[in-house]
Amino acid sequence: MEIFSWEQAAQPQVKPGSVFALVLRKWCVITCTLLALSPAGNLVVSPASALDYAALTNSVPPTHVARLEKFQNFQIKGICGTARLDLAAAYGANTLRTYTPPSREQLDQYQRLGLKVIVGIWMPHDGENSGKNGKWDYDYRKSEDQQVKALEEIIDRIGNHPAILMWCFGNEVHVDPPYLQTVNRMSELLHKKHPDQLTSLTMINAPKEKLALIKQYAPNLDVIGYNSYGHGAVGGAIKNLEEVWGRAYYVSEFGPQGPWWGRKTAWGAFYEQSYDEKLADVRQSFAKIDAAPRCLGSTMFLWGSWSQQLPTYFSAFLNPDVNPDGTHGEVAEQDLLITPMTEEFCHYWSGHYPTNRGPVLTKITIAGPKYAGDTVLQAGERFNASATVADSDIPADKLRYCWWILDKSGNAVCGPKETGQPSAELNAPTKGGTNYTIMVYVIDQNKRASGFTVPVKVEDKQSASLR
Repeated sequence: MEIFSWEQAAQPQVKPGSVFALVLRKWCVITCTLLALSPAGNLVVSPASALDYAALTNSVPPTHVARLEKFQNFQIKGICGTARLDLAAAYGANTLRTYTPPSREQLDQYQRLGLKVIVGIWMPHDGENSGKNGKWDYDYRKSEDQQVKALEEIIDRIGNHPAILMWCFGNEVHVDPPYLQTVNRMSELLHKKHPDQLTSLTMINAPKEKLALIKQYAPNLDVIGYNSYGHGAVGGAIKNLEEVWGRAYYVSEFGPQGPWWGRKTAWGAFYEQSYDEKLADVRQSFAKIDAAPRCLGSTMFLWGSWSQQLPTYFSAFLNPDVNPDGTHGEVAEQDLLITPMTEEFCHYWSGHYPTNRGPVLTKITIAGPKYAGDTVLQAGERFNASATVADSDIPADKLRYCWWILDKSGNAVCGPKETGQPSAELNAPTKGGTNYTIMVYVIDQNKRASGFTVPVKVEDKQSASLR
């Protein structure tokens, strides 16, 4: 077992002018990135990565340097998800992150598309877990050997494939010593069989105390991936990783704010960002990622269609076939609706936007009284809703709108209702509650669309009379 003390790691020997050169370089990258933002917030050039290869390699033992050589001229521009891989490659993506090990045939396919692969190994939490079949317990102290043996079988099957960029041991597993000790053994095994391959794990937001545990219990690990949503969380994690970890890392999942964050209604429901707000948010994340000296790049989530409730939060593609029960019908990949988020990542990866640009939904307006700025509907009433789309070259008669009212489970209590105009008359649910959202898609003639939701409260007549 290799033991390495990060507190006693050799510090790089820098010449007097080198520190100034590094600071100047970082300043130039950040300044150029900010100058690349037009007054409207649109990126007009592809930002350059500030990855400092010298700082990266000086932060690891000399025996580990060879593993990082692939990043001398390579930045991870990646996706999580396997929908429309042809489009991802055409848009400039170069990496695919998986959550379970791919087959050799799949790796061959990804390589033909020019995609490197971060091979995911799914690992449970130490202690209580929950899934489709209920709750169950897992004990790494008893199952560590089993985990390592299972990994060895995977390595022997695909470990020498040239498409592999990195291995990832677990996604958002609770960062505690039993799990980390197992990760360290798995990392040692991989390095024994393939000394030049990189190992990683994926955590949430990279809090300082968890980074300290990783350094203590998994010293053999090469890279940390972290999942964060919203530019504030992305930047906060970068700060912690630079200060505490001080080694290679990447953003393993990111995007605009998730459904657990943002402005709230009076009854505690979160407002989703409008689509233009989402684009502005992710642009700020791009700038922070590209200005980070030890960041290897990023993989966006989700390069696919989120099939759970509130599909507009994570989807790079919208499924047009939303059934009244909230489920999604099976559609061919070519029929998935391309969102402006995919176009924004195209620009980030390649430096240019696609020729065809889709509509950007900026506002949903619900007619009727507002209470503390929030929308409250009367049970069973008919009301008007309208959508506002940002100025574009798309003729108004080429746009169509699809409306739903969803309950907490994602079931459509109203809709889908399709209109050729940006307004619609909808029926409020007949049962009162605070668990409803109104969702709308705006779709153009080229199968490009955007959408988002707004929370609403429904009151029955008795409650309304008492308010």
